[in-house]
Amino acid sequence: MTEQQSAPRPSRPSTAAGEVVAGLVNDGSAARVARAAVRLAAVRQCGVRFVQVLTAHAHEDAGSATFGIALRALRGQHRIPVAFEVLSGHPGRTLVERSATATALVVGADTRGASSGTARYCRTHARCPVVTASAPDEVLEPASAR
Repeated sequence: MTEQQSAPRPSRPSTAAGEVVAGLVNDGSAARVARAAVRLAAVRQCGVRFVQVLTAHAHEDAGSATFGIALRALRGQHRIPVAFEVLSGHPGRTLVERSATATALVVGADTRGASSGTARYCRTHARCPVVTASAPDEVLEPASAR
């Protein structure tokens, strides 16, 4: 009897340690999250990874629209390494997974009546500090790492 070996499965690229992960979710907060993440990456002198999480309700052109938002946030910044990812799934779980080795995760504040609670989920489960971009140009202090 022979044992069958399965072919290795391709894995997602890992998030580089020391990056700031910008969690871009289709909830109206993408621009402020992108700006806050770029500012934090500039201060920490590290890269930024823009991670857009698409849900089943997202439009096909959402990825390119978010790419444009990220590029506008980078305007005027020099020498910040950048990566972009567009993934599908549960926003909170996906962002927590993608920020496992990040220096910080930046997300938009949960809105009243929001059913998903992405920021709350990230603050509870992320291994890195979570920064909440709560107003257009305001960034709250990061919650302690879990």
